[in-house]
Amino acid sequence: MNLTIYTSDVRNFDEEVDKHFDVKDWHGSGLFDKDDRLSLDNYKYGLEPYTYISIMVDMQEQINELKEILNAKP
Repeated sequence: MNLTIYTSDVRNFDEEVDKHFDVKDWHGSGLFDKDDRLSLDNYKYGLEPYTYISIMVDMQEQINELKEILNAKP
């Protein structure tokens, strides 16, 4: 097996990696609420199950529910 890597494949590699980790770049700002927390309330599209972003959204929803429970206690 031969593997060929061109300089154009690795040009701006750090910038490309950073861009791929930027959730707003991939999914848009609609994935965030007014407090910049992940939320599906204003998001028009579905997220693939078992992806990192869908797991993070689920975790944020759990955190929000726990905050509501804690704030409701006298």
